[in-house]
Amino acid sequence: MFRPTVVLCLTILIVTGCADRLHNKEQVQKAILDRLESRSGLDLKQLDVTTTSVSFEKNKAYATVAFHPKGDPAVNSGMAVKYTLEEQGGKWVVVNVGDSQGHNMAGHGSMGSNTLPPGHPQLNSTAPKAK
Repeated sequence: MFRPTVVLCLTILIVTGCADRLHNKEQVQKAILDRLESRSGLDLKQLDVTTTSVSFEKNKAYATVAFHPKGDPAVNSGMAVKYTLEEQGGKWVVVNVGDSQGHNMAGHGSMGSNTLPPGHPQLNSTAPKAK
């Protein structure tokens, strides 16, 4: 019969091992690329997409991703985007997309968030525009 401390230690090792497989740059980048392929409309074959930094905090990951046109040597032709991911069902899921300063990007923000900058016209509005 197993002692309770042995069972507890084995449980901790199993849980820690699963978390370590998920808490790495490759798994975060895979989740971001999956999101881009399914929801962005970008032609990823024309872009270099590089995850430049990742940090983890409990069940969240914060990543900065650089986008640059393939074969374009100009330094200022790329852009950086910040992603917030959450661990859901044993995988990372993008829950927020922001610009390089972390502001939500319209159409790509956190789920259920429709906030726009003050004075910005509503997106997908059917109301007639004022002249």
